[in-house]
Amino acid sequence: MTDGLIYMDGRMLASEEAQVPVVSAGVKYGANVFEGLCYYQSHCGAGHVFRLREHLERLRQSITIMRLDATYSDDDFEAAIRESLEANEIQQDAHIRLSVVVMGKGGYDVRGPTSLICMATRRPAGRLAERAIAACVSSWQRIGDLNLPPRIKAGANYHNSRFALLEALENGYDDAILLNAAGKLSEGTNACFMMIRQGRLITPPVTAGILESVTRDTLLRLAQEKLEMPVEVREIDRTEVYAAQEAFLCNSFDGARPITELDRIKIGSGRVGPGTQRLWDCYDQVVRNIDSSYAHWLTALPDREAASPEPPR
Repeated sequence: MTDGLIYMDGRMLASEEAQVPVVSAGVKYGANVFEGLCYYQSHCGAGHVFRLREHLERLRQSITIMRLDATYSDDDFEAAIRESLEANEIQQDAHIRLSVVVMGKGGYDVRGPTSLICMATRRPAGRLAERAIAACVSSWQRIGDLNLPPRIKAGANYHNSRFALLEALENGYDDAILLNAAGKLSEGTNACFMMIRQGRLITPPVTAGILESVTRDTLLRLAQEKLEMPVEVREIDRTEVYAAQEAFLCNSFDGARPITELDRIKIGSGRVGPGTQRLWDCYDQVVRNIDSSYAHWLTALPDREAASPEPPR
């Protein structure tokens, strides 16, 4: 659930006022792209957005590949985020959804014009053990670059995930993992997959039908640079996961969700593993600037008055 006010094309609106035409391509065909970013409170109380530049770069990539008629600048995106946080008086951890939605009102108008929408949602911090899940391998196949390119973070792509998640929930699981057309592991319904086997952190490549995840990149780098954990980016067979000592899903909203069993087969000890916990603790310290060695990943968004130059005298 979003907080009370939604940013839409430079205005802050109550949720019931922030409307998209039902005849628009954004509604009729799911013609939109978006980013999910996280706003964190640091140990000293200051707030910042984590890896903002990388998220905006991916958003522009999605706009380009989708051929959307959108020329928003970084300043436009940052203003939407800042005003959403300020208007909703958010001073705690929050998730931000930044969307570019096709608003054309005629026929099959899937290219434009577009609207810029931003929603900010407060979210509580939780312990890693509270996020542990039992997952299954879905009967649904992951989308691929020749039909719905997974590297685009588009609303329409998540219908694939919805089918898999509904199936998993119906069968008594918490989430699902999808295989690609080659029968290799791809990703979860809204998160990338990682496992620890024989002391190595292993994850599928971007060519396996996955989103080019900022969180995935963060964890791979922290594993190598902070924990000195060997990393492998390669294809993964379904049965190899059964032999792993630890496994988890990762995305911006949750950070990490440990998988304690897959297809009713216990993964490792069936509890949150030590490697996953170490990686999560490292990640949490970095996003909160407790470990300041990655402070360049943190972007503080000054308020409009502080950002404005002094008037000439």
